[in-house]
Order: sequence, then structure tokens, then C-alpha cells
Amino acid sequence: MSDESNTNELDVSVTAKKDELSLKAKGAGLIILIAICLIGIILLALKMADKETNVFIIMPIIMLSYITYNLIATMDAVLGLTVRVRD
Repeated sequence: MSDESNTNELDVSVTAKKDELSLKAKGAGLIILIAICLIGIILLALKMADKETNVFIIMPIIMLSYITYNLIATMDAVLGLTVRVRD
């Protein structure tokens, strides 16, 4: 038997210049921020489900939802994502 390991190689390059970051760095940062916000929304919703009388947690959920919406819009603007409708 031979010991062959299945390895995948990923080559990622990020450039940071004085005036700008690369699109890979911008996109990765925005995706990480969106993931953190979504995890926060899920955890707050689980906390709210445990205590039925605690309705004050709804405000942080609304704020996180608004922040997530703005991050998605920012990612759309920065990365130039387009949606095309075909007839």
C-alpha cells in the first residue's frame, strides 16, 4: 500500500498599496464581516427563542440586519456585481 495523500494547493495573493487594496482583500474582508453579522443574528435569535418574555433583543437583531444589508450593498458596489434578467 502506498501512502498517497490527497492535497489541494491554493495560491492566493493579496497586494496592499499605499492608496488602495486589491479586490481580493476587499471582497474577503466584506465576506468575513457579513459572516460575522449573520452569526450574530442567528445567536441573538436563539437567545430570544430561549426566553419568551425578552423582547428587547429584537433591536440588536434589527441593527445587525441593517448592517448586513449595507455590507451586501457595499460588496455589490465595490466588486461590481451585476444581475442580468434574460427574457
